[in-house]
Amino acid sequence: MKYGKARKSSWNNEPISMPKKIALELRFLPWQFRVITNGLVPGQMEDKWFIYFENEWLYFHRSWTGLGIYKANIIKEADGYVIREFWAERNPECYSNTDDAEDIKSITTLIVVGLLGMNPEKYYSQHYGDTKQELLKNWGSFGNMLFGVGGPDKSLLIKSALYGVAVGDALGVPVEFKSREEIRRNPVTDMIGHGTYNQPPGTWSDDSSLTFCLAEALCEPFNLNTIAKNSVRWFLENYWTARGKVFDIGNATREAIHRLARGVQPELAGASDEQSNGNGSLMRILPLVFYIKDKSVDERFAITKQVSSITHRHIRSVLACFYYLEFARHLLDGKDKFEIYSTLKSEVTSYLSRISVDAAEIGRFDRLLKGDIFELTEDDIQSSGYVLHTLEASIWCLLTTDYYEDAVLRAVNLGQDTDTTAAVTGGLAGLLYSVNGIPEPWIENIARNYDIKELCENMGRYLAGGTKKPS
Repeated sequence: MKYGKARKSSWNNEPISMPKKIALELRFLPWQFRVITNGLVPGQMEDKWFIYFENEWLYFHRSWTGLGIYKANIIKEADGYVIREFWAERNPECYSNTDDAEDIKSITTLIVVGLLGMNPEKYYSQHYGDTKQELLKNWGSFGNMLFGVGGPDKSLLIKSALYGVAVGDALGVPVEFKSREEIRRNPVTDMIGHGTYNQPPGTWSDDSSLTFCLAEALCEPFNLNTIAKNSVRWFLENYWTARGKVFDIGNATREAIHRLARGVQPELAGASDEQSNGNGSLMRILPLVFYIKDKSVDERFAITKQVSSITHRHIRSVLACFYYLEFARHLLDGKDKFEIYSTLKSEVTSYLSRISVDAAEIGRFDRLLKGDIFELTEDDIQSSGYVLHTLEASIWCLLTTDYYEDAVLRAVNLGQDTDTTAAVTGGLAGLLYSVNGIPEPWIENIARNYDIKELCENMGRYLAGGTKKPS
């Protein structure tokens, strides 16, 4: 069972006593590296393996003995990561195997199947036509297998984003509108229920509903009207609600959806006045990154503006969505979160200046574009429903924590607009740490878990091949 990120302290373990170095050529992409470094914490002794990553090394221990069996050095290269060698235990009192080829098969199985969840039988049948009986004898020969067929599994990245949003959202729903001071007296440390809306644990709100509405619209050719139609169906027909009822909606979003229902064009439905800068477009925007990530910056900005404007048309909301999606886009490329933060200071500032965005509006983002927001204290971070507060809080939570659960719990415990702050934080944290870095009990508790999984897979299939979504 995977629960958060495996740490050395998560299991009793002993180092390899008599290591032997063995050559291995195993390459993987940045997102796969993030999945691998989450490691594996066994749920029961018979799960057999505890795996953790520390200081560029991946360690493999047998969970029923605590003894170290393998360790592998992961090297960063320009286009990804590689394991070129690993060390296997050769002390017969700890480990009986002496066949290097068998160890190559074993460590590869643990990484490819145990950590990445790939199907080796499918890989070999597609690449070599191997039968099931021939599979095991070929384990040591596949080289760059981790790239898979047709590149990375897009649905895993989408699951990381969408579950990241939904879990954060559900954590925040029970304490929405509570002040920071109230929550400090009884901090949120796990997924709970009831509270503000008296909903069962795992219930997500409008943040996730509209995120799923957008994701579903991206399972077919991009069309603003489809996105708008899904949003109207959510509000008027309880479409993509957690438990069959809309129980939370912001005023600006409500008014925009009423305009959509009356036939107003989607890109004109959102209010454009300065007071209409709630976080209603930011909270739902993340799936768009998978559609725009390979487009030019001008296209990315234009499409982001269109989708934000369905509910929030003021330039400040558009800029917040643009910054957020640019951060997410760099996460998809496997970049370090602090490297991304630094890069966006120049990239976003330069682009917004080039397209002549009002300097005063750009200046409102100074804590992100000029300062080091991660150096601020919690008291410096606000968590209201104002779009800039939500964006700043989400980046601060991401940069001041090291695990998914720590990031979203920090967001929830800021108080006020707890569900949206945690949803926006959770989307980025999901991409950074992968869906395998989200505590499994939280995912299992999420309302409509199967529907979300199916949505992610549909979206992944469509974006990978442009095929129609399954009926």
